[in-house]
Amino acid sequence: MTTMTRTPFRFGDAQFEWGKDVFDLQDSSPLVQSGDFDSLRARLEDEGFLFIRGFHPRALAEKAEAWVLEAIRQRGGLKEDGTISDKNETFAFFRDTAISHAPEILAMTNGQHTFSFYEQFLGGDVLTFDKRWLRAMAQGGNNGFHYDKVYVGRGTPNKFTMWSAISDIPLERGPLVMALGSHRDERLKATYGATDVDRDGADPVFSTDPREIVDYFGFKLATAHFEPGDVLIFPMLSMHSSAPNLSDHYRISIDTRYQLASEETDPRFFGENGTWQGNFADKSMKITPIAELKKQWGL
Repeated sequence: MTTMTRTPFRFGDAQFEWGKDVFDLQDSSPLVQSGDFDSLRARLEDEGFLFIRGFHPRALAEKAEAWVLEAIRQRGGLKEDGTISDKNETFAFFRDTAISHAPEILAMTNGQHTFSFYEQFLGGDVLTFDKRWLRAMAQGGNNGFHYDKVYVGRGTPNKFTMWSAISDIPLERGPLVMALGSHRDERLKATYGATDVDRDGADPVFSTDPREIVDYFGFKLATAHFEPGDVLIFPMLSMHSSAPNLSDHYRISIDTRYQLASEETDPRFFGENGTWQGNFADKSMKITPIAELKKQWGL
């Protein structure tokens, strides 16, 4: 993993020093280009993620970005110059299938290049969740540190998230951030990682404080300037977050998930035309705060 001398990485109110607390993601695209899937699987096991530049053809990502920006424009979310409007509204098109399942989006997430990769990587026919987490993050918006397993962990454990950059995402626009080594932390995996938000009513966000992740839990961080078409692929038990968007442009990305078609699915995320249940279907369920759970777990 390489590092470069540069100004500190700003993560909300916190700042981290390159080469000490935060590192550059190692690019695995040469392994993809050479078809070395054994090395890709080994790197995923070792590092807990695969960062692949140019996984999606840039032209496809740019078409998807134009599609999403037009949808935002029609909803009053853009100024004439293409920057975020004064409403500063984050758009989550999860259930808006007219947007998230449009041909411009599916050309990336369901394209032949994507399915061919996963068929070789997993060794068989694959499928992807019907729910697609398409987001346009406004200024200040971000996601807290979490394992995906607490949201989408039913069915086979052998499933993988692919986070795809649709827009250009420099550091100030809120890139995805990996907590290095979190996929090997047996204490976290056995406590927080064993929860299911819809079964247990456990707060699914482990931390909103990057300093806690670095200073208390001892993880280093890794991120990059993502360009349209770059992806991060990781298993259900790799902790990650996104830094706040500090810019006046939308950060557009999509999360999709893939598994072998022969293995058990999580039924909450499959169904035609957005009829899947998703998370938080039981509106009466009380969510236990993560601070209380950490005390119970001795964390």
